[in-house]
Amino acid sequence: MKYVYRIVNALLAAAIFPAVLFLDFLLVRASTSLADVGLEETITLKRIIDIFTGHDTLSSLIQSSGDFSWPEAFAPINSRLIACVVFFALALIAALFIIFWSIFSNKRIPVLSASIAGLVSVIVMNACFNSAAREIMSGTINIVQAFATGWIGSIVGSIVNIDTLVFGGFQNGMIILFVCLIIWTGAFYLVELGEPKEEKPEPKKK
Repeated sequence: MKYVYRIVNALLAAAIFPAVLFLDFLLVRASTSLADVGLEETITLKRIIDIFTGHDTLSSLIQSSGDFSWPEAFAPINSRLIACVVFFALALIAALFIIFWSIFSNKRIPVLSASIAGLVSVIVMNACFNSAAREIMSGTINIVQAFATGWIGSIVGSIVNIDTLVFGGFQNGMIILFVCLIIWTGAFYLVELGEPKEEKPEPKKK
């Protein structure tokens, strides 16, 4: 039974990585002020990586634009975006820790602690991103003009509105898996508490 516990731990933690890569990473809904036309688009982290590494049809747009530089317009939300990345990394580190710990040890406190830490990290990550995204959706920061410089960027930015900018759903997958780890470990604690303790035999008197 101990091996089953450790195997399930490792599998649940390992499932976090494909969830991050292949579930929708970002959801964007945009509209224009010229016509009643809207656009909804989702993109996975896997595709974002492929775009920047030259393995996607959109890679040519990135390469033709020259060296990429972080927009100065994002200065008011940089701290929140950095916090988002930090907590995202902490959640992945927690998952990685659970995998390796489950391979080498049967102790449950570290797994429970890492699962709670991972869950909290995902929740904080999501809150930081939503806070930053509100600045973009409100129009305080024009994301089109930030990335598309020049007169074309000014024109397009003035007619395109970002109505929705949120994580696409990968964060929900991470939350579910961390919660499953907490419940799985907690169930074993409850089972152990219900088991009668073995009484140690009294030492024989000489």
